[in-house]
Amino acid sequence: MKATEKLIITVKGSIDAKDKGLRKLYREYRTYKHELLPLVQDAVRSVVKDRAVIMMGQQKWNVAQNLERYVKNLPLHPMAFHNQSVWIEKTPQGYHLIHFKVKDEEPGAEAVCYTRIPGKYWSYVDQVCGKDNEGLGEVEVIEDVKYGRFNIHLTLRLPKPIPYETDTWVGVDVGWNHLAVSSIVSLDGVTDVSFHGAKYKTRVLQLKHLIKQKQRADRHVKAWKNRLQTTTKYAVGTTTKEIVEKAQRNKAGVALEKLNFRSHTKRYLIPRYKLMVAVKTLCERNGVPFTLVNAQYTSQTCNRCGHIAKGNRVGETFKCLRCGYTCNADYNASVNIAKEAISKGYMPLDKETEATSRGGGELSAPQVAPELDAIKTESRVDL
Repeated sequence: MKATEKLIITVKGSIDAKDKGLRKLYREYRTYKHELLPLVQDAVRSVVKDRAVIMMGQQKWNVAQNLERYVKNLPLHPMAFHNQSVWIEKTPQGYHLIHFKVKDEEPGAEAVCYTRIPGKYWSYVDQVCGKDNEGLGEVEVIEDVKYGRFNIHLTLRLPKPIPYETDTWVGVDVGWNHLAVSSIVSLDGVTDVSFHGAKYKTRVLQLKHLIKQKQRADRHVKAWKNRLQTTTKYAVGTTTKEIVEKAQRNKAGVALEKLNFRSHTKRYLIPRYKLMVAVKTLCERNGVPFTLVNAQYTSQTCNRCGHIAKGNRVGETFKCLRCGYTCNADYNASVNIAKEAISKGYMPLDKETEATSRGGGELSAPQVAPELDAIKTESRVDL
């Protein structure tokens, strides 16, 4: 992996309304808002006067009026600062001060504001402190009229951590009864099986059922859909942290099924694709190896004898028709995913070539490595 690769992170923070430096920043923001509307008006007029645009004169006038009214009444007008016009200072007490260059009578005038940043992002922000730091990208300032403060979005460009080498993998399978099931598989056997997100199942099902009832009664469901979206986001975030922390403790990589955006179906509690992207992002931030494997036959293959049959899985239970091995179906799939990751070896996702793929974007059929035969079956956990 190249050392020049960058990890892009967006950090959200806020500036309190009572901050002393906010007065200068607000004057700059107010000037920006006054200059924004004329720019939009000029752009709209250029389109209205363009004879190449086939539209009635009255229609062009209506479009111009509606667009100008929309921009004027926007509650949020993000003002962007280039990284050469802003820099972050860390005080001896550990606080973060943002210096904004503003237009003033005094040359080199700055608006210095204390910024509240969540503690989990402090380690990232500390890396971009100081003047002319290349790690700090664009900074957006947005007025929050409801709470009387300013929200800021910091774009950080940090060096991407190099993943460590490992031959142990955490196989993750997304199921119905549990949000995800993870198993640690190595050449010595299977250990540390975890079932994630069981406590969120009841809540998600209740909200989905309630939304259906509201829709049938032709009632307002927007608030309930927002609540379901928030619950799903929290469940995905919690499950992702548990999986990645488990991999870090055991110096293992994380392997998931290769899914596309359409993989979010009604049969699953959470969007599988969303969980995959969240795990991949967190692994990249922490330098944990991450790979995707072919999802074909992972739930129909016996992890003990390798027999593949559609009848092996019946609902939540997996029972091999050849050897009679019985266990939880999601657990069996997670072990097969980890085995597939061991067999193909670790390769960064951006370096996968077409040689590993088959028509339609599908990964090639799994190839079992000879080392997998040495996995001890005595250490397996029957669930």
